[in-house]
Amino acid sequence: MLSFKEWHHPGREKVRDMDITTSKRSHKLQTISAQSAVKENADLIIDYLSQLSVDYVFGIPGGAIEPLYNALARSQRSGGPQPIVARHEAGAAFMADGYARESGKLGVCCATTGPGTTNLITGVACAYSDSTPMLVITAQTSIATFGRGALQESSSTGIDTVAMLEHCTRFSTLVSHADQLPYKLLTAITYAFGNTPGPVHLSIPVDILRAPVNQKPNIRQLVSLQNQIIQPDPNSIKQLATLLKNTKKAVFVLGKGAQDAVPEILAFAEQKNWPLVTTPMGKGLVSSYHPLFKGVFGWGGHQSAVDALKLKQADLIIAVGTVLDEGGTCGWDQETIFSERLIHIDANSSHLSRSPMAQMHIHATPKLVFEGLIKKHKFSKKSQLVSPKTSGFPQQVSLLNKNRCHLVAEKIKPQFLIWHLCQQLPDNTSVVTDSGNCFLWGIHYWMHRAQAKYKNLFLIDMGIGAALADRNTPRICLTGDGSMLMNGNEITVAQQHGLNVIFIILNDHALGMVKHGQRQAKAEAIGFDLPKINFAQFANTMGIVGYRIESVNDLVDLDLQELLAINGPVVLDIVIDGEETPPMDMRLKVLGTLNN
Repeated sequence: MLSFKEWHHPGREKVRDMDITTSKRSHKLQTISAQSAVKENADLIIDYLSQLSVDYVFGIPGGAIEPLYNALARSQRSGGPQPIVARHEAGAAFMADGYARESGKLGVCCATTGPGTTNLITGVACAYSDSTPMLVITAQTSIATFGRGALQESSSTGIDTVAMLEHCTRFSTLVSHADQLPYKLLTAITYAFGNTPGPVHLSIPVDILRAPVNQKPNIRQLVSLQNQIIQPDPNSIKQLATLLKNTKKAVFVLGKGAQDAVPEILAFAEQKNWPLVTTPMGKGLVSSYHPLFKGVFGWGGHQSAVDALKLKQADLIIAVGTVLDEGGTCGWDQETIFSERLIHIDANSSHLSRSPMAQMHIHATPKLVFEGLIKKHKFSKKSQLVSPKTSGFPQQVSLLNKNRCHLVAEKIKPQFLIWHLCQQLPDNTSVVTDSGNCFLWGIHYWMHRAQAKYKNLFLIDMGIGAALADRNTPRICLTGDGSMLMNGNEITVAQQHGLNVIFIILNDHALGMVKHGQRQAKAEAIGFDLPKINFAQFANTMGIVGYRIESVNDLVDLDLQELLAINGPVVLDIVIDGEETPPMDMRLKVLGTLNN
């Protein structure tokens, strides 16, 4: 149950911190190149990826992509980028996406020609929607065979994969001559990290991948491409500072694009005593227990966030780094965020085009905007407030059906499950969720205690790639039985590489969002039933630790700390009460199917 979602550039600070490491790697690369010249164009590609500090290339081998895997084998032996073999090419694309989000580096995935490439498209489209910098490398049959019916041909004379990927990438091209490769690669990387970042695609025939490099490669300093910032216009900062100085009531709306600026935004908000809300994709940027945090605005969100944005509570709405899509605007609600009270700050110009009603747009890197505002107002540069340590609910965030979070019933309530987990797991736990019912349950009931700097502790669909980028953060994945049946084979990648991700399956024997959507819309009840699967046994057959949880006592008896210490993934198959309806009213209102 995957969806296209909002995203932004990953942490700029992470990229800056990589400069020294990258410089050392560059020196090592140049030394290696001097000692033994690169033999094939595939090696040249890997050298450039190493220059960008890329650690992994996600994909599945095949005949036409074989030269790239040969180069990866040589690279792995010398400490450079190494392959991660997915179980399906779509999984490879999602892993590359998660790796990019978590690390701040370029995500890279690859596939062989024909169906290998077409299998990538869903994951690439997701990265495109979320503006994730990703390099997609696909193979072609030899140029001489174009148009002659070669096996799995996908050139312009066959199944044109370059054309297919044009619609979900920032740049998609065929490398038809070996001399084009370095230039098109550099162009692709530039587009990937541009002001409207996203995936880029190079389609390379096998004979060009295998061809010897004609000259010594020019190993450029490519790190600057990862650290593009947009300086704010000084007049805009001055105008905004004056406007905010004369404003009594305002509220901040933080999307994922605000990630790098969170410390500065918190410092500014605290000085003004202005509340903050996040979009669903910004959840995890601010501690749920911060005294100014009013919850999530959008799908699965909180009424307290909606109230904070109404006219009587906010003279201005300052939206930072949000794509302003359906899920993050309560269906483009004009009584809250979509009004002339809006100030929209974003580094992605395409996001700004979605707020024509705003009284002010600032196209700039948010961190620089708030550094400028803090300087103008002579505020403290650091957040002064500390989120309280408590085992109770955040007092400033409204929750639906609070009683179910503590209700010990015959069947495990999903509200009880999410609340129990966030009470028992470490404060800095990173939550990954798919886009089904568990997304809505997680958005509404998971409460982050930790205040992470330059890091989002709530991601969508990207658990394994994120875990490879950061093995030290405790990580759980909330998923449903429907999603597990679609993509559950990828947990063996986590097993193979010793990644400690706890996969928590909300097992209701149904496509839950479909079932509840049909019920609330009074539509025909059809197509949502799933077989009763024991996913613990499924995990055990693959050598993965798995537990079947059918009662509250089973859940409470789990030692989650012990599970987090296992060298590998864990599957918790939790049978929940499938009759509990998730907070999905906003989605149904947009569809026009909600019956009041």
